[in-house]
Amino acid sequence: MRILVWLIALFALAVGVTLFAQVNTGYALLFVPPWRVEISLNVFILLVLITVAVLYAVTRLVRELGGLPTRVKRYRERQAQDASMKLERESRIAFHEGRYQRAERLASEAYAASRTAEAIAVNGLLAARSAHAMRDYAKRDRYFSELKQKLTPQHLALAMTMAELYLDERRYADADIAIAEARAVSPKLTAAMRLELRLRQREDNPQAVLRLCEQLARTDALDAAQAARIRAQALLSLLASHALAGRELKNWWTKLSADDKALPQVTAAVVDQFSEQGAAQDARVIIEDTLAKQWSSDLVERYGRLDLPAEERVGQLQQAETWLVAHPEDSQLLLTLGRLCSARSLWGKALNYLEACLAVEKTAVAHAELAELLERLDRHDDAAKHYRAALELALSR
Repeated sequence: MRILVWLIALFALAVGVTLFAQVNTGYALLFVPPWRVEISLNVFILLVLITVAVLYAVTRLVRELGGLPTRVKRYRERQAQDASMKLERESRIAFHEGRYQRAERLASEAYAASRTAEAIAVNGLLAARSAHAMRDYAKRDRYFSELKQKLTPQHLALAMTMAELYLDERRYADADIAIAEARAVSPKLTAAMRLELRLRQREDNPQAVLRLCEQLARTDALDAAQAARIRAQALLSLLASHALAGRELKNWWTKLSADDKALPQVTAAVVDQFSEQGAAQDARVIIEDTLAKQWSSDLVERYGRLDLPAEERVGQLQQAETWLVAHPEDSQLLLTLGRLCSARSLWGKALNYLEACLAVEKTAVAHAELAELLERLDRHDDAAKHYRAALELALSR
């Protein structure tokens, strides 16, 4: 349909031009001394149109020929860029396939063909990662050295990659420098703080771990369970690295936040230190306060092993029996009650608690405690059975 319209338009134009030429009988007079030329007006118009067309064509031809080197250069750059992008895609696929040697070779070719800073960074870092995956650390470091020269002095992607790979290689000093460069470019970058947290954990720097953990938890970069686990490990490391005694240990515990005091591992470690230092009363207060907020069978077991003065053991037993109301099926609590009653020579109650403990959960420790109690009651045959049961459970585990 479009072709038909064009044909009709062309025929109409031809008819119009013909009619105009027949009607137009004028002439044009050109005076160029000493000549004088007289031609038909129609011919003059035609010559003018042809001259304009020729001049336009010549101008376009000169322009095209003049810009040919620039266009050839751009064409070659486009070809190189397309080839570089193709190599980059192939190298990425090879890297994710685990074919690191091929990925490094393709990324190296793409890196050599790269012209822009972005392409240089992408292909150079991919080649460095591939070399690292092959444990060719010397080649990886050569890529890093070249990238430092070709990119800006503080390039975030380069700094982050160097930090991650150096940390994986356990080059902690170099990783620290790279992380510092990344933090200088972007101080609040979550990924950089995560890398620094891993570094401080490996360096066993609990103070820095606690600080970074708090920052990451505020930005929701760590969930509550993960943050609690990291804080517990840092606090245990801090407690182990500083020999705190007496008043210092009590002050350290008092300064802890409520969330940190609720960590069972931390509480157990503090209780153990108080017990080792002969401050069983302080350990008892900590255990009772903690269990009032959060139940822990591990702390209950420690509660039964506290070496308290004779005048405090009655209150200790009464407190444990109070807990039994809320936790009647806790085997560790029943074992603790058995031990406390046995220590106060309450043989009947001790026997009942230990048998109840075994009814809930059969453990080698409970069998051994009951066997020892039966020995005291001169029930040697029954004691021997429980000793054998304790030995069997211990060997089976």
